[in-house]
Amino acid sequence: MTTAPAYAEDAPVLAQERVAQDIYLLTVAARGNGAPGQFYLVRAWDRDPLLSRPLSMYAAAKDSVSFLYQVRGRGTGLLSRCKPGDCLTLLGPLGHGFRLADLRGRVAIVTGGIGIAPMRALAEQLLPQHVTLIAGFRSTPFALGDFEQLGVPVQLATEDGCAGTRGLCTDLFDPGQFDSVAACGPAPMMARVAGMCAAAQVPCQVSLEARMACGVGACLVCACATVQGNRRVCTDGPVFDATEVVWHA
Repeated sequence: MTTAPAYAEDAPVLAQERVAQDIYLLTVAARGNGAPGQFYLVRAWDRDPLLSRPLSMYAAAKDSVSFLYQVRGRGTGLLSRCKPGDCLTLLGPLGHGFRLADLRGRVAIVTGGIGIAPMRALAEQLLPQHVTLIAGFRSTPFALGDFEQLGVPVQLATEDGCAGTRGLCTDLFDPGQFDSVAACGPAPMMARVAGMCAAAQVPCQVSLEARMACGVGACLVCACATVQGNRRVCTDGPVFDATEVVWHA
């Protein structure tokens, strides 16, 4: 799996943009050495909340890292108030990213909602080979322009029909049209994608989301069920082969 060495560093905020309801794009000055699928522990406070927040790397340049994230609680709420010039603390990049060597041929990137967050960096790394984004949202989509700027074709589904096809991203996804798949989103969506890929004998990698405390494998808070027993999303993942994961109904 793809990894890069982790660093703890202070990271000045370069930009913060609200791109949709409760969705923000945050860019900080930091070493952009993360690999697609890795994450950082991010904090913009001293003691409270106690824990940093794990955020997937959305994009990276030589001297900057960007995070696309959703406000879900107090910690991400505090992050959303950061302005250019404020300073955050980062620990990362952490975890194992996507196995790029196994994503070859015609690649489908299948995402649901904020599951699109780790996928821009992946799409950029996979080009110029044939990459298609199949994205689903409950309502108004976001971040699709960044993929279109890369030249990645986008297939879109929204549950309320406000854009693209009315329905789910899995309604658009035909694994038989692809040679390999990467997926991230709600667990039921990824379970469906994993099952479809298994039936079609198409290899699939999934990026899992889990609540985390330490982020470095010591506390076991983020354990997930796999065919090899419980494994830690923060250090054994967050990217797993879809056939390894025990998908709960």
